[in-house]
Amino acid sequence: MKFRASFIKELLVLLRDIPGLIVLFIMPIAMIIVISLVQDTTIQSLKGSKIDILYIDNDEDILGTSLLTGLQKSELFNIDKNKLSEKDAKHKVAKGEYRIAVIIPEGTTDLIRKQIKPYITSIFTGENYKQKKDFTKTQIKILSDPTTKSTFRHTIISSLETYTAKIETQILLKILAENLEQMTGVKPEMNEEPIEAVEFIEEFAFEKETKITPNSTQHNVPAWTMFAMFFIVIPLAGNMIQERNDGSFFRLMTMPGSYLTVLTSKTAVYLLVTFTQFILMLLVGILILPAVGLPVLKIGSHPFALAFMGIASGLAAIGFGLLVGTITNTHEQSGVFGSVSVIILAALGGVWYPIYAMPHIMQKISIISPLNWGLSGFYEIFLKDGGFAQIIGSVTVLIIFFVMTVFLSVLIEKIKRFNK
Repeated sequence: MKFRASFIKELLVLLRDIPGLIVLFIMPIAMIIVISLVQDTTIQSLKGSKIDILYIDNDEDILGTSLLTGLQKSELFNIDKNKLSEKDAKHKVAKGEYRIAVIIPEGTTDLIRKQIKPYITSIFTGENYKQKKDFTKTQIKILSDPTTKSTFRHTIISSLETYTAKIETQILLKILAENLEQMTGVKPEMNEEPIEAVEFIEEFAFEKETKITPNSTQHNVPAWTMFAMFFIVIPLAGNMIQERNDGSFFRLMTMPGSYLTVLTSKTAVYLLVTFTQFILMLLVGILILPAVGLPVLKIGSHPFALAFMGIASGLAAIGFGLLVGTITNTHEQSGVFGSVSVIILAALGGVWYPIYAMPHIMQKISIISPLNWGLSGFYEIFLKDGGFAQIIGSVTVLIIFFVMTVFLSVLIEKIKRFNK
């Protein structure tokens, strides 16, 4: 009877809480659409000619012209070739007219020739080549806008390094050909473009054949599903505090049963909520995201394992909400502590930033986040087409977390009543 009364009360309170329902359902849907679109746009911008570069070639020799040709062939840059002083170039980049300025100093190619020639000569004479102490490296100056993200800067520098290495090889071969001509009297025929004998082919390492292709949708749907589930801490904890303030909690406790019965009824109601969130997020990935030009969500070939993962994640989120609602005493406490703690756990769990790209110490700390456990299980299904065997570890720790949080909630409530 106590369970039934508490269950009906929780359901009515939830249905009457329109702002709470918006937080639970509308906000996650909006976030997953917006974040996925932003990420996809960023990826597409990297593929297109989106980065404005000011190119100043004071060398006007093999390196300067070949480097420009290589950059022009790329789909990453819009290149403006100009003859400006370094001071003027720095001014334009600082004003934001260009993201990057590349300055090739005068005599750069000649300097490379002088550096390489002794090495080539040592090959023909049989002497050991020793780099001189006064050896001067060729310097190409890159001026960057301080507001330019490191991703773009590293992309540009990496491209420049790749093209420069090819050009250095061309210069080396030309000097080698000159030496051979001097020795044999025969001028070797050389191609202007070096032979590209290596091709990179990317394949995904799946344990078995699958039609799943990793993309922004496959990553974002599970990440924001976990985030949405754990955000029930705000309405759940708020309802628990409201019960204590309006006396309904006291009336429930006068009925036969225990505090655990009350928590069980709350768990049942909010498990319906989290599973509904889970289904909605899947539908967003399958129906809405493709409609706005994003990849469709592939749920894999183990729907029952996926449902089991959704239930376990929902239970973990509910357990956390029950604990916060038991510990806190005011709406302000539950709102601030609940929202901030979820954001911290999401950051640690890899929702905002991939765990593998975090510093080593943060990777170690991330293991404490239940969002990390849930996300790992979802990734096994969404990205690797895993089944029950692959998610059993994640499901186990999530359920243990739920049991522990409920146990602590009951214990803390008993301590609070004892001290009154």
